[in-house]
Amino acid sequence: MTATYLPLVVASAGVATHLFFFKVGEHWLYPTRYIQAFFLGCVVTIVARSHYGNIPAKDSLAFTVKYASLYLAGLYTSLITYRLFFNPLNKFPGPYWARLSRFDMVIRCAGKRNLHHHLLAMHQKYGKFVRLDPNSISVTHPDGVEVTSGVKSKCTKGDWYGVDLPFISMHTCRDRAQHDRRRRIWSPAFSDKALRGYENRVQKYNDLLIKKLGESNGQPMNMAKWFNLYSFDVMGDLAFGDSYQCLESGEMHWAIKLLNDGMDIIGFWLPNWFFRLLLSIPGAAADHWRFINYCCEQLDKRMKIQGKLDNQDISHTLIEHFNHSDPKAQKAQLPMLQGDSRLIIVAGSDTTAATLVHLFYHIATEKGLIQRLREELDELVKSDEAIDAQKIQDAPLLNGSINETLRLNPPVPSGVFRKTPKEGVEIGGVYIPGDTVIQMPQYAMARDPDLYPSPLEFIPERHSSRPELILHKDAFAPFSAGPYNCIGKNLAYMEIRLLTANIIRKFDVRLAEGETGQDLLMGTKDHFTLGLGPLRLCFQPRKL
Repeated sequence: MTATYLPLVVASAGVATHLFFFKVGEHWLYPTRYIQAFFLGCVVTIVARSHYGNIPAKDSLAFTVKYASLYLAGLYTSLITYRLFFNPLNKFPGPYWARLSRFDMVIRCAGKRNLHHHLLAMHQKYGKFVRLDPNSISVTHPDGVEVTSGVKSKCTKGDWYGVDLPFISMHTCRDRAQHDRRRRIWSPAFSDKALRGYENRVQKYNDLLIKKLGESNGQPMNMAKWFNLYSFDVMGDLAFGDSYQCLESGEMHWAIKLLNDGMDIIGFWLPNWFFRLLLSIPGAAADHWRFINYCCEQLDKRMKIQGKLDNQDISHTLIEHFNHSDPKAQKAQLPMLQGDSRLIIVAGSDTTAATLVHLFYHIATEKGLIQRLREELDELVKSDEAIDAQKIQDAPLLNGSINETLRLNPPVPSGVFRKTPKEGVEIGGVYIPGDTVIQMPQYAMARDPDLYPSPLEFIPERHSSRPELILHKDAFAPFSAGPYNCIGKNLAYMEIRLLTANIIRKFDVRLAEGETGQDLLMGTKDHFTLGLGPLRLCFQPRKL
């Protein structure tokens, strides 16, 4: 009798494992443990039957294979049935097979790493709510910004932020209280006083890049490359007190190459459990770990010169807090300090470079824009006077041009990931169940005429004298919003304003012969931040 019902019992156990374990809570973090446990169970069964049951090893193996298969059949039958027919997210429109697996999205966008373009096409086809995978949706309704990221939001960071555990930074911290404590430690590094202290350090790299532009003698330069070199040098200085000397050499530092190569895999947008599985394979993520080790080494070097720098950098306040903590607290804080050192480099460089290259694409292609910017600049700063960040910080056309660039080509184009609370949330009258991950893709929202009249036109005045061209203010959130918004926002604006003003004062800018900008606009990869396609520009000394 027992043998008769055993297949049913084993298959039912598989169903129960899905319904009462994997379907409840988060279990994606340690996929190798589940694989190891499954195979360990198989090995124990074979050994027990053959050694203690005196059953031939061949028969024990056949028995184990049969019932392991039945267990998996029960588990996956339950999972597939639930996802295809009973998941409450099935009410949201989207590709049918997105119900079953995230690999549907991987297949659609991994080749070109163009999730932002894929999301735009999906929203144009299905509307403001689009199903992405079994647990996620994409939303372009502007009310969603306040609901998912506002000050009173009950949403938390999605599980994507945990893929790098046990390494963690302020950005990837999912615990709100822990994040807020860490952010308070960061805050002095981005005060107005601190930004004024960074200005001279930034200006040094502005001068160096301008020198390189002058040496080009009007020949084409791939500015996706040069703005990357610039931004990494700046953030290397502000993070570790020393530049990568990328601008001087004209080449990307080997550690930054590792970072860029490591970021590329994110553009596949693999399921989080699968990404964790890849990280656990020996040698499969060697470059990833090599870059992490490099940042730890750089942090150690920076800590040794704490208090010896003439001008404080971003790391100063973080290290100062660490040094004043007791040994037990330091042991707990060190992994986050190491994570934050990587955050400064990645968040401060990728985003700034992306904004600069797209801004200069518009300066080169929008008729009369550079002349209007110069006229505004001349009213604020005398022609024989060095450009001061404070004097141009409120320039409406310059700020409008930067913001319009951020609207059309946000540096995080597919949005951030927010998980709804157990009770769910409501956006624009639509109920979204609990434990759903929501993305709000800024790239797709920027092209929605319900949010921006004439959405594809570059109109800087949207952000100053023509506010009627932004129908929902919440729609524009290139630095995110609420308590998790980008703490380096003001530093980014300062860098971009200063460099742009210095360049347009000295050079005329145009597209190189044969350049259309399409390699940048359509060939740029989305790996959370942007992997820039090339843009060839010519810089000719300005004739006064």
